[in-house]
Amino acid sequence: MKYILTEEHVAIPEKIEITTKSKLVKVKGPRGELTKNFRHAALDIQVSKKVNKKTNTSKSRVSVRMWQSYRKQRCQVNSVASSIRNMIRGVTTGYKFKMVLAYAHFPIIINLLDKGLGIEIKNFLGEKIIRTIKCLPGVTITRNEQEEKNVLTLQGNDLNNVSLTCALIHQACAVKNKDIRQFLDGIYVSEKRLEI
Repeated sequence: MKYILTEEHVAIPEKIEITTKSKLVKVKGPRGELTKNFRHAALDIQVSKKVNKKTNTSKSRVSVRMWQSYRKQRCQVNSVASSIRNMIRGVTTGYKFKMVLAYAHFPIIINLLDKGLGIEIKNFLGEKIIRTIKCLPGVTITRNEQEEKNVLTLQGNDLNNVSLTCALIHQACAVKNKDIRQFLDGIYVSEKRLEI
């Protein structure tokens, strides 16, 4: 069965400016600008403004619509709307993930490269291999040994880039040929939150 219309609305806060052109969404805010391409999805994205004449206020929102879709295709509408909400949160508050270095015998040595735009992992499981991971665009890594020992902090505006950088760091320290329920050495995400 086809559904005639499926739509989702995202309210635009005051300090945010959103423009759409042929499914390319740009979000500008206090922390910068994010751009995302939704050309893979068969849907309409429009920015609309409603003016209330009595109170003389205007409300803007982004409308995501899909016409003549089956049930499985309708999921794209909610996914695109969630991505736009994440972009709005990113340019207003940003995202902050914390990663903990876990080791039993060999202490993991971490060096930050290019003022936090990359990371170097040494002595993982006593290996001589140096693992180098570069951050995705817009992500920076900081480390404060005085406050928290063995903790990395990743910050950025784009949720996808921050979480994918965490995944790259975690995968670089994946333990091979061991039971990972007992052998817990590695670098793990311990905290995810909006940066304030």
